[in-house]
Amino acid sequence: MQNGDPAPEVDLVDARGNRWRLSSHRGKMVILHFCRGEYCPTTRGEFSHWDCFSHLFSKNNCEVALIVRGGRQEHAKFVEDFRIRPPLLIDEDGAVGEAYGIYGVHDTDMGRNDYKNYTAPAVYLIDAEGNISCFWLLSGPRGRPSPECLLGILAYARHNAWKY
Repeated sequence: MQNGDPAPEVDLVDARGNRWRLSSHRGKMVILHFCRGEYCPTTRGEFSHWDCFSHLFSKNNCEVALIVRGGRQEHAKFVEDFRIRPPLLIDEDGAVGEAYGIYGVHDTDMGRNDYKNYTAPAVYLIDAEGNISCFWLLSGPRGRPSPECLLGILAYARHNAWKY
């Protein structure tokens, strides 16, 4: 995939049991943040960090969706206990991760078939027309853009028809 390509559809159920579709968010920019899982201390911190900024993204015509590979029960408990506001989408079979080229879609750090994980995270920014605006694919746990960085990109996009 390249910048400007149509973003593959995301049609998943979040940790609260709500269905979420990327195509339902046309007209807004969308950040898809592919994460390892709640078992990872770094990811637990990221969930909370992104949650702190979620209200600012919505004020900037942008939705944030966190995506993990498995562990529905663990993530449902985590979302409830820590009151995480952005939808935490569960990619049960890894099909969405594969469509987006995420590194290590079928990793088994947890040693369970029902809780696989992405080896490394990724962030995609989708424009208001549903095309890939920019993305960060990683092969390790560090190097993603921060919420503050993406808010800066949104400030530019606001004056460019919600494109970057």
